[in-house]
Amino acid sequence: MTAFREPFPILLVEDVAQASDFYSSTLGFEETYRNEDEHGVEFAFLALEPYGIGLGRRRDDGRDVALWIYADDVDTAAAELRAAGAEEVLAPTDQPWGERMCSFVAPSGHLVHVGMKP
Repeated sequence: MTAFREPFPILLVEDVAQASDFYSSTLGFEETYRNEDEHGVEFAFLALEPYGIGLGRRRDDGRDVALWIYADDVDTAAAELRAAGAEEVLAPTDQPWGERMCSFVAPSGHLVHVGMKP
C-alpha cells in the first residue's frame, strides 16, 4: 500500500484570483503557489500555517469541493483506488507544473486528486 500525506481541500470557484485576494486580505492566508492558463488563474494554493487550501476554477460538473492528497507513488495509488471501486477520471499523467497526478471519483461522489512531487 502506498503512503498518503499532506491532504488539503480544493474549493472550486468561478474566479480564482478574486477568491485568493479575498481569503488573503480578509482571513490572513498567504498565496504560495499560482498556476495560470490562457483563461487566467486556474489554481492557487493558500497557506495559513500549519494548514492550507487550494482554490481551483469551477468546472461544469456541479462540484464545489475536491480533495488533493500526495502519495509516494501515484501509479500504485491509482491501482489501489481502482481496486477499491473508485471511478478513474484521469489516469496517472505527468503535469506541466512538474508533478504526476491522477484523479478519481470516490464512492461518496467526491473528486479526489492524487499527486506525486518530483
